[in-house]
Amino acid sequence: MKEVCEKLKPYLVILVFSVYVLFNGILLWYHAPWRDEANVWLMARDLSPLQLLKEIKYQGHPCLWYFLVMPFAKFGLPFRTIGMISTIVMTVAAGIYLWKGPQWIGIKALVVFSPVFTYFYPTIARNYCLIALILILLAWNYSERNAHPVRYGILLGLLVQADTIAIAPAGMIAFVWLVENVYNRIHTGSMERLGNCLKGIWIPFVSLLFWMVQFYQVSDSPMFEFQSFGGRELLREIRNYAYIILIRVTGFSQTMCTIFFVAVILAAAVVSYRLRNIGAATVMLFSYLFQCVFSVMVYQLHIWHYLSLVFTFLWMLWAMQKTAEEKKREKDRIYRGAAGILQVLLGILAVVMLLHWNSDAEPSNLQQALHGSYSDGQNAAEFIREEISPDEIILSTDVPMESTILAYLKDYRFYYAGSGKITTYADWSEEQSQIISLDQVIAWCRESFPEKDYIYLIQSRDSCIADPEKLDGQECIYETEGVTVRGEEYGIYRIGLKNEK
Repeated sequence: MKEVCEKLKPYLVILVFSVYVLFNGILLWYHAPWRDEANVWLMARDLSPLQLLKEIKYQGHPCLWYFLVMPFAKFGLPFRTIGMISTIVMTVAAGIYLWKGPQWIGIKALVVFSPVFTYFYPTIARNYCLIALILILLAWNYSERNAHPVRYGILLGLLVQADTIAIAPAGMIAFVWLVENVYNRIHTGSMERLGNCLKGIWIPFVSLLFWMVQFYQVSDSPMFEFQSFGGRELLREIRNYAYIILIRVTGFSQTMCTIFFVAVILAAAVVSYRLRNIGAATVMLFSYLFQCVFSVMVYQLHIWHYLSLVFTFLWMLWAMQKTAEEKKREKDRIYRGAAGILQVLLGILAVVMLLHWNSDAEPSNLQQALHGSYSDGQNAAEFIREEISPDEIILSTDVPMESTILAYLKDYRFYYAGSGKITTYADWSEEQSQIISLDQVIAWCRESFPEKDYIYLIQSRDSCIADPEKLDGQECIYETEGVTVRGEEYGIYRIGLKNEK
């Protein structure tokens, strides 16, 4: 029976992988990119690498994703290309996991079709897909970390640049790697392994220094608001967020979260004890606590951050399996039992996440993915392209919201009504938050563009126009039908500039 399963495994992997690619391709086809995707595209398109690095601290994410997107944006490819990039990244990650991951093929199939690998990371094009791929690559290369230390170090360095929350798993994996080799040096007297480790261990620390340069004076950025707490209050808030993360991902009640936590901790503790190695479990624990502390003290994280913890969990399981093989303990019955429990818990997590994704409680659920819309930006952009010349004056009233429209219109430029300046991406500055009356806007346009008979104003949810009711007297030439998931509905107004005689 075992031989039959081994023979069938390649065909099952190919089948699961093919369906995965098809399913996520369908989701990408129906997905309407929104402002978080557009802002990255516009920055990559309109900024030089040096300008981008100076802007990073105001955006909240380090540079790797921007630099990956940059050549595609600068070569003039369509905005929707950004979704293809993230889908390809996750397709590679899923392929490696399905082919090389240590779990049973049934468990792996559940995982790749759950929100762990599907929709949130491949379809919604954000930097978090890089965390997934790099953690999978680190897990795959775990047993060769000392044989190929530079490669392993480069992967850790890239993980630091994938996202700020990835500093936790990257730092802890590097720390555990160093400690285990120092321990080996002390107990064997041989410098070989530690010497190899030192060839690569410096790379993530240099990458961390580069991260610090990017986020120098980050307290100036509105993306982060640092909070202070007393000791007991801090511990209480961290405990609360430990539940919030799992509840948000699974829809579990607090009681079910407690049961799940206890089961994972006990099984991981048994595996770590049988392997005489707590490194992998420590990486997982610290990464989870880091997100809790970060949410409490710096910035409230969201579903995309939480999903990265599942990839850290996959790394932990993979590292445990490789450690068992290194120590020749893979046949230990107690280890196998506890490791099997962790696999079952992973499968349960995947199933529950899949069910939660299909529920009305999830704002980005499967029905929304297939039949809803994240943004009306593409439709508004197509209307502008067909009805409004690039030479006309187009005013934006909310830079972040309307960046989605501009990302489709590489030959157009928008003026921000609040400041009168040409804007593309959102920099979250006070200049892009100024409030102005409609009469002031019209007066400025008459003075600045005396040759124009009309200007076009895009109105959205968080408009800078102080008296939007006055737009009722203007000609509305476009209006979004219905609502979108992210509130990106637009009205486009044609406003006459000529004074009445």
